[in-house]
Amino acid sequence: MKKIKNIKIFPFFVWFMLFICFFSGTQAFAISINQEKKLGAKFMKMINSSNSLIKDPIVCDFVTKIGERIVAKLPPHPFVFSFHIVNQDQFNAFSAPAANIFVNRGLVTALDNADELAGILGHEIGHTMGRHVSQMIDRSKLVSIGTFAGMLAGIIIGAAGGGGDAAQAVAVSSVAAGQTTMLAYSRVHEREADRFGLYYVKKAGFSPKGLLTSLEKIKADDWYGTDKIPGYLLTHPGPDERIIYMKSWLADHDKGKDPYNGVDPAMFNMIRYRLMGMYGNKDASEIKFKHLLEKSHDDPALNYGLALVLARKSHLNQAISHLKIGLFQRPFDPMILLAMGRIYLMQGLPQKADETLKGLESIPEIKANALYYQARAKLELGNLNQAEEQFKKVLKQAPSAFPRCYFHLGKIASEKNKQGLSHYYLGLYYHEIRDFLNERFHLKKSLKTLTDPEKIKKARNLLKQLKKKRIRS
Repeated sequence: MKKIKNIKIFPFFVWFMLFICFFSGTQAFAISINQEKKLGAKFMKMINSSNSLIKDPIVCDFVTKIGERIVAKLPPHPFVFSFHIVNQDQFNAFSAPAANIFVNRGLVTALDNADELAGILGHEIGHTMGRHVSQMIDRSKLVSIGTFAGMLAGIIIGAAGGGGDAAQAVAVSSVAAGQTTMLAYSRVHEREADRFGLYYVKKAGFSPKGLLTSLEKIKADDWYGTDKIPGYLLTHPGPDERIIYMKSWLADHDKGKDPYNGVDPAMFNMIRYRLMGMYGNKDASEIKFKHLLEKSHDDPALNYGLALVLARKSHLNQAISHLKIGLFQRPFDPMILLAMGRIYLMQGLPQKADETLKGLESIPEIKANALYYQARAKLELGNLNQAEEQFKKVLKQAPSAFPRCYFHLGKIASEKNKQGLSHYYLGLYYHEIRDFLNERFHLKKSLKTLTDPEKIKKARNLLKQLKKKRIRS
């Protein structure tokens, strides 16, 4: 194909390709958009039932906002995009059925700026817009849509959790080893996803150079030679060829100085170091933070990240000391204050935590997290009504991020002598953490004294689901 030299004609190419992708009746796309959506729903149900995703509202909202900026520039399409972080160290990102975009924690922490993250997300959005997953299904006529969903879910669960029964139950029963070659993108797919991604990342106000530099990081880390991720995990072949192509595209379409992308570089660092500090390997993360701090001992983001690791290792006084260093450099930084309040709770100092967290619930980026720790502080101070109100607010804003809210609401109901409500909330808590025996016990107990019709209906529906799973007390 002749190389496009004029960016002004590129939108026409994009529209043409999207028309072909979405409305073609050829055999290039074996499943319809409705079928892909059903596949996506089945796939996400499997993923959400595992512990493979990070559900921290702070980092999830940050990644989602960057993804949504790119999606906002797309032409009309039939999908609702969602963005997720897999709790896995390796460098990878991929587009799953029906516009569910995943990026590994390890890849986010390896990036240097929002342009690189936007480049990764833009590339995966390109795969969705090109409907490349549907083409993969077409390459293996013997694999059903349900089987495909199970295979993908098993791979992700296995990669994020190090394998185990959950992954094996999904993946092994889903597909024979000889069929997994269908999960490799072709060079045509990669070129198309790069082209879409570069163009729409630029339209969204990010530098398209980010995709190039992020790919160079992946190549430099020699991820392609690792055996820690299955070779059939929607990988991205031909890095050298792609780098050459991107440089050519950028020379033709990205001349002049890059505009400011609107994302505070300091905030990006806080996000990636939060991921490393809260969810990475504790020992490895501590070593890395201390090494980086040797060169920049007062860097607020590095001190924040190290404090999060130290708190996980129960070195709470050291954690507070590093947060104070960060706070000296960035006075009133809400993420540092949030971390301090959380650690004061861990130290058994609810009054100090409450004072530190005051007002943080008004900051949108950390609202759910701030409300949760404020509610914890209020509960420990004996302010049951305020705690109850705030736990309920957390569940409205981030229903799956803080399942412990249900446990605390159960405790509050018990102290108010509302035993049916207490059992109901405990049943919901055990439902969220997938402890089915305790879920069944508490929901059955709740029905003996519950009076709220909606709660009774929900408890009965959950018990019916357990019956289908053949969970017995």
